[in-house]
Amino acid sequence: MSQRPSTPVKVPSSAASYTPATLDPDLRSQINTVLLRDGHVPRIQETLLHALNANSTNWPTTIQNHALSLLRSGEVTTFPALLRRVLDDVREDAAKATSSSATNGDASKTNGANAAAEKPSLAIPESVVEEALKVTRECLDAVCEIDDSGAT
Repeated sequence: MSQRPSTPVKVPSSAASYTPATLDPDLRSQINTVLLRDGHVPRIQETLLHALNANSTNWPTTIQNHALSLLRSGEVTTFPALLRRVLDDVREDAAKATSSSATNGDASKTNGANAAAEKPSLAIPESVVEEALKVTRECLDAVCEIDDSGAT
């Protein structure tokens, strides 16, 4: 499938502390180019799609049902408005899930099960996120070389 590039992207070790605001746009572009060229992006996408469909929460169907409900109720009437609303609702549920797990620890898992009987969470399941992050890290490891000398 994909091969290790002959010239990996050299990433300074200081990049570990970068934020999206401080990441060098040229470095990001180089990494993205290599990820695309070497076929890593489809691998990441396929892993994410598989994890979503394999997860017991049936997230894709939950999102579809939510979108249909919004359209049928007349809350949204155009595709751009639907997309915006669904993304906002996913973000809202993800923020609730994050704050709930931060304050309740493992207790949020049982509370989440009770809440799911009322309205299923639109947040992407944590196990799906972890699987996507795992394969993304593997792909980045394949295309990046950490430069400990600090040079860019």
